[in-house]
Amino acid sequence: MKCHLILFLTLPSTLAFSPSFASRNDGSFLNAKRGRGLDVPPSSAPSKKSNWIATSIPSLGDLPKETNVVKVIDTNVASITDKNINPTGAVSIVNYQDESATTTYCFSVSCASCKIPLTKGKVLPPKESGDARLQCDLCGATYNLRSGEQNKEEKLPVYALGEKGGKVFISMP
Repeated sequence: MKCHLILFLTLPSTLAFSPSFASRNDGSFLNAKRGRGLDVPPSSAPSKKSNWIATSIPSLGDLPKETNVVKVIDTNVASITDKNINPTGAVSIVNYQDESATTTYCFSVSCASCKIPLTKGKVLPPKESGDARLQCDLCGATYNLRSGEQNKEEKLPVYALGEKGGKVFISMP
């Protein structure tokens, strides 16, 4: 069984922090094999133009391992921290497993529509897009786990993850 880690965030064409990655067919999303993570070349250090922000997660191997369920992990990233509803900058992780591979998705801890945590959200199989989906258990909003898109105007914030020098970085939009 193959394992994939899909790291999803459309990045600008000039990327100062450029992890090594294999691109998908559309070229706009980062990918890495589970367990290996994104190997960042030594010459690629974060700079002012970078979206990558270090997290408190030691390595990609420390991400939750359970499949087809929503798990939450703290990042302590200031830009997604909210003292009232997300004081530790948590993000959601889903390891979606189908018959051929496991794909890891990282996204906002709360629903873009109703703002309720997605910890009890239902992981759904792919439809037309070919990507796994997540349905909010409260309002029923359904999101594409790769792009964060929903049938309505709201879009679920999604983040890319990378690793360099024993630290996990998160890429902010």
